[in-house]
Order: sequence, then C-alpha cells, then structure tokens
Amino acid sequence: MRTRSLPSFLIPAAMALASGWAGAQQADTQAQPTAVQVHELNPFVGKPYDIVGRLWTGSWRSALRLPTYAKKDDAIAAMQTEAARLNADALVNVICIDQVGSTWFQGKEPAYICYGVAIQFRRSQG
Repeated sequence: MRTRSLPSFLIPAAMALASGWAGAQQADTQAQPTAVQVHELNPFVGKPYDIVGRLWTGSWRSALRLPTYAKKDDAIAAMQTEAARLNADALVNVICIDQVGSTWFQGKEPAYICYGVAIQFRRSQG
C-alpha cells in the first residue's frame, strides 16, 4: 500500500470534510474477505439502518493522505475488513478512483482510492 501527498487528495478530502464524515482506521489488506455486502448505490433507502463509519474519508488525516492500492479489488477488500471490524452489515455509496492520469498524481502505476459508508441494519426489538 502506498500513500500520496497533500496535492493528490485535495479535492476528495475537501468533499469528505465538507460532508462531515467520520474517520476510520486503516485496515489490513491481508485479512480474509468478509460477508459485508458492497453496493455502489444505496439499495436500503427507506429501510432502517445506522451509519457506523465513513471509511477512509472523515478524519482530519484524510486531508493529508488516504490509503491507495494497486488493485481495485484490494481496496474494496480493505474496506470490507474495516467495515466488518465496525460490525457493519453493508458498504453503500462505494466509490473507487484510479489516480493515474489525474492532475495531482504523477505516478504511472495504478493507485486506487476507494471510500464508502459502512451501515448496520437496525435489529427488531423483540
């Protein structure tokens, strides 16, 4: 895993901070895949759930650096591992961006940044 400097992440970090997202700790990518569902959109609109974390984009640290991965699948697996640590049932609004070719990233190797919202379904009372 590599990290990028401040200029590489100004726009995503500004968007995350403006949204008031809560941070999450970096997860180990070597862990086995979890049962956390991953959704690009939110199929649970109108159903009761709680947000348990906004992965990779909420603490003040995200303004300085975000975890990057050589493969999109590795980035999503790391998010699933972190979501499982938070006892989440699903990841929604998952976005992955390859920084190659962007204005602020000068590398030629793939460098994926992914972020999303970890949710936990509300359990029935009784």
